[in-house]
Amino acid sequence: MRSVALPILLLLSLAIGGCANYSAPVISLDQPPSIRIVTHQVARGDTLYSIAWRYDLDFRELGSANGLYPPYELKTGQVLSLDTSSARPVARARTSSEASNRSRQSASRTSSPAQSAVKTAVYSKNLQWQWPVEGRVVEDYDPKKLRKGLSIKSVSGSMVRPAAPGIVVYVGDGLRGYGKLVIIKHSEILLSAYANNEKIMVKEGQNVKNTEIISKLGSKGTLYFEIREDGSPVNPTIYID
Repeated sequence: MRSVALPILLLLSLAIGGCANYSAPVISLDQPPSIRIVTHQVARGDTLYSIAWRYDLDFRELGSANGLYPPYELKTGQVLSLDTSSARPVARARTSSEASNRSRQSASRTSSPAQSAVKTAVYSKNLQWQWPVEGRVVEDYDPKKLRKGLSIKSVSGSMVRPAAPGIVVYVGDGLRGYGKLVIIKHSEILLSAYANNEKIMVKEGQNVKNTEIISKLGSKGTLYFEIREDGSPVNPTIYID
């Protein structure tokens, strides 16, 4: 019995030792590559402008790519392609610095008919810009930190006014991170957004002037404000001194 037990014990010892040296395969914890969103299903309350805003697209190109034209009517459940490579060409805005320089030019300066035609097609140069609420900027525009606009600290219940005259093209809370939001279209190039409101006081399709109240801030009294050219965020201080 003893001669049989020793080999068995030896085999068990080797088996246990082998288990101790065995290493389970390491599973990679790397995140899978991000999946690019290529379509958007229209939800209740969506407008072409709010969808374009969500994906940093030019609303004209988004509409063209999907066979949509003014007034850009959408149906709930409709699926839009976010690929604008097939969109018809649109007039592009000049650089922000050029826009800023031009806004400071004297109104008496003359230009050739061709130059005037280009300016008229690209910018509404007669817009009068203003701060949408009284307060101080507590977060600057900084695209490197994904800050697409300004956070303006005011007081609780402050009234918000349009930064420039325009037409309200979106009212709602369907864009994550914006809370109750108002988007105003100032031209075919320029749109502005007013976020984190407590109460909205305008409707989609409404024409608004600088003097009109569009919303009311909540107890924190902080407005998040953006301006976009051709669908891309720009520093609002380019337009508002």
